[in-house]
Amino acid sequence: MPTLADIDDPRPSRVRGFAVGAAVAVPIGAVFLWFAIGVLPQLILDSAVEYDARLRQEDAYMQSLCANISKETIDRDEQLCECVLAVEYPALDCRAPFMDWSLERMDERCADETTHREALSFCSCVDAIGDQLEGLDREGKEAREIIQRYENCTALDDALYLPELTELVPDA
Repeated sequence: MPTLADIDDPRPSRVRGFAVGAAVAVPIGAVFLWFAIGVLPQLILDSAVEYDARLRQEDAYMQSLCANISKETIDRDEQLCECVLAVEYPALDCRAPFMDWSLERMDERCADETTHREALSFCSCVDAIGDQLEGLDREGKEAREIIQRYENCTALDDALYLPELTELVPDA
């Protein structure tokens, strides 16, 4: 309801403020929608596809290793293969034993001076984790937490790949 003050001094028009607000909000909203609808789902899907491919590769690696286990390699691979042969998706269900096993294999590979120089940051990361694990029970909670850090080493640019199965199992 207008008052006498409004008659003498009318309210200013809100059209100018609305136009400025719309001029700022519409482009920002459009960019946000483009990112939320177009870019973000594609980033998530690409990441999921990459993760799935890596897990399938690890599944095949572990199953091939355990299918070709021999008397010479049973001491080294027994703990990993007990888990791998008992489950359907070893890359998901046997993650901790596989990372522990991988860490031991990489520690062996990084013991070679030439390999250590070629993959300096990766081998230094593996050495640091190995130093932290010294004297710990590998089944303990603290050791499992340290072993999980190995995944950070594999993300380095000079990370080494797991050895070929022919190197691990001579008659594979």
